[in-house]
Amino acid sequence: MNHFLKKMKRIVVSKLALGKNFYQYFFIAIFFGVVCGLIIILFKYLLELFKFGFSYVPYFVAPIIAGLSTSLLVKYGKYNRIMGTGSDQFIKEVTLSNPEYKKIANLIAKAFATSWTFGSGMICGREGPGLLIGATLGSQLSKKKKIDKNIYSFIGASACTAALLKAPISGALFCAELPYCNHIHYKSLIPSIISSTIAYIIFCLVFGFTPLITTQLSSATPKSINYILLFPIFIVFGLYIGIFVIFYIGILKIITNQLNKQFKKKIGLWILPFLGGIGYGIFLFIIIPFINFNYSNELIHPDITFLSVLTNFIQNIPWNHLLIFLIVIIIAIILSIGTMNSAGIIMPLMIVGAINGGLFGVLVYPENAELFVMLGVSATLGAATNNPIAAIFIIVEMTWVPILFIPAGITTVIAYIISGTTSIISGQLDVEKE
Repeated sequence: MNHFLKKMKRIVVSKLALGKNFYQYFFIAIFFGVVCGLIIILFKYLLELFKFGFSYVPYFVAPIIAGLSTSLLVKYGKYNRIMGTGSDQFIKEVTLSNPEYKKIANLIAKAFATSWTFGSGMICGREGPGLLIGATLGSQLSKKKKIDKNIYSFIGASACTAALLKAPISGALFCAELPYCNHIHYKSLIPSIISSTIAYIIFCLVFGFTPLITTQLSSATPKSINYILLFPIFIVFGLYIGIFVIFYIGILKIITNQLNKQFKKKIGLWILPFLGGIGYGIFLFIIIPFINFNYSNELIHPDITFLSVLTNFIQNIPWNHLLIFLIVIIIAIILSIGTMNSAGIIMPLMIVGAINGGLFGVLVYPENAELFVMLGVSATLGAATNNPIAAIFIIVEMTWVPILFIPAGITTVIAYIISGTTSIISGQLDVEKE
């Protein structure tokens, strides 16, 4: 009873504080929305610049150059925080006291390191720098205000993430859920949605108001998807994804921890991105000649466009090709993210989920296999990051297909429950244990 009363007291106090500072939050949300929208536009062009530059380099050499560049930046620039996905660093930013390090310098280094990792062809998400850009701006601005720095960090991070993913609601939800395994930072949610919406609009004014994923499901109606008939299949699929996530994250963490343990004592962690780049280049050199279907380009330059290609042509892809490609992508993620290269985790998880969903759909429900491609994205993302609510919304916003909400809700929640506290992102807090 006392625990319940204390929790209610915290909620009441937080709501009163939010109401008191609402106008301040409102204007700062608009400011962050504009600034972050413009910054993410520049970041998008930076990504494309490195992609264009590396197009003149042999595809198996480009990852080696990118990995070496990151390692040298860490070794001689002392920018240790650029290694990894960026999500872990965002969690530290909003849950721990301010550490003493050069935030702006590390942020710029992170943006460039992720850009050349992405441009080199290694599998790489872009949201890591987005989280850090927004969180760092918020942290720096909050120093001049007598107000909780976390609110500013959440608002800024949400705006950048929403612009990159073209998902204003999901961007805010994702950042509010990310630091916790069983909680949402409600206090930041409303101003975060405001900043996310503005950043999304500014970003789309340049790159178009179009869904990030185009799918044949856009013409589907509730009548064309029999939820009652498919309900047992949704449950089975959620169970499958939950179990897959447990084993997948377990393997990735074992490899990463062993690499960290071995190299930290001997040479130093700075060498890992370079070794990962070498491994990725050798991997591409060996595997590309044997990829005899139409996805070799997606292996060299994995991007979010792969999801559109996969969902529209899933019916024409044999299940054994999908299985091989799933294994190939998992190995690629281990060589990229597992070796501490500067690479976001969201897009790689989406690709793994899409392929896994396509494999399940082709084998179990070939009449509408593209549906399970999209459900695989949501369920894998929600289970692997402990962000089920954001994952459900994100697939709807990225496709503009609202009928996905119900099946995505079923499969994602089940996958999240089955995977338990397993998360690919370290440092998430259990609020009930605080």
